[in-house]
Amino acid sequence: MDFQIRKGEVLGLVGESGCGKSVTSLSIMRLLKDTPGKIVGGSVAFEGKDLTKIEEKQMRQIRGKDLAMIFQEPMTSLNPVLRIGRQLEEAITLHLKYGKKKAKEHAVQSLRLVGIPRAEEVVNDYPHQLSGGMRQRVMIAMAMSCHPKLLIADEPTTALDVTIQAQILDLMKKLKSEQGMGMLLITHDLGVVAEMCDRVVVMYAGRVVEEASVEELFDDPQHPYTKGLIQSVPKLRQKVRRLASIPGNVPDLSRMPQGCKFAPRCPHVTDICREQEPELLPVDQMGHRKNRCWLAQGEAGKGGGADEYSVG
Repeated sequence: MDFQIRKGEVLGLVGESGCGKSVTSLSIMRLLKDTPGKIVGGSVAFEGKDLTKIEEKQMRQIRGKDLAMIFQEPMTSLNPVLRIGRQLEEAITLHLKYGKKKAKEHAVQSLRLVGIPRAEEVVNDYPHQLSGGMRQRVMIAMAMSCHPKLLIADEPTTALDVTIQAQILDLMKKLKSEQGMGMLLITHDLGVVAEMCDRVVVMYAGRVVEEASVEELFDDPQHPYTKGLIQSVPKLRQKVRRLASIPGNVPDLSRMPQGCKFAPRCPHVTDICREQEPELLPVDQMGHRKNRCWLAQGEAGKGGGADEYSVG
């Protein structure tokens, strides 16, 4: 994985379930301790620091303050036996050094910012007393309460109805604009990507297969996997007997195919695809658009150097 997130930018990370999106976010946050995974190489550069090399004590000072995360399952991410206010105030007290009274006031204000009514009463509620949409807003308030410079949002609208989804996305755009933070938005919903993102990284089997601006990606997808994802989105006014889909499944990461990892599912596969994995290379003169495909690289011509990335 090699990518960069700029200040004030929303970078979308998309791909099927099982391709490694959430593992990537947990690696950036260094939250793999209670999982079978571990970081064995590479770097995560954040404001001049390599997050993979610093001590856990330093990481705790950054995590939750400068670098925050909305987890994939907000319904179960809140502690069921602690009141909402207590869970919000913990991070506020730790990172902003507020006293008890000021921390509670800040918690209430954070809940108001995410559109929660009766915020001064909700701080005294337990998670089970709130609806799914309200708990989602609490998670966003918790992530935003210390004004992070980078927010990682892992499937922030999963399991929410479309009305609440729209409200949550509008809220995230508003907060991003007001606070000027960068955002890594992890999703498999291409509609959310089109609405929220500036650039998109497409991931498959633990690898970046395409990187482009959101306009380029939807106007001219180049990697066969990206094309398959976009074609699989139903069109409201299009009548079809059968929805488009990508045949096969994401490969088992312990038994990866030789060559291009998408080759067993690709409609354009050739001999070189089965034998040798392509590199992620620029396919435009500026080097901003990248592709990991023999077909795209053959058409665009090889060349251009690799940029330096924040995550690698």
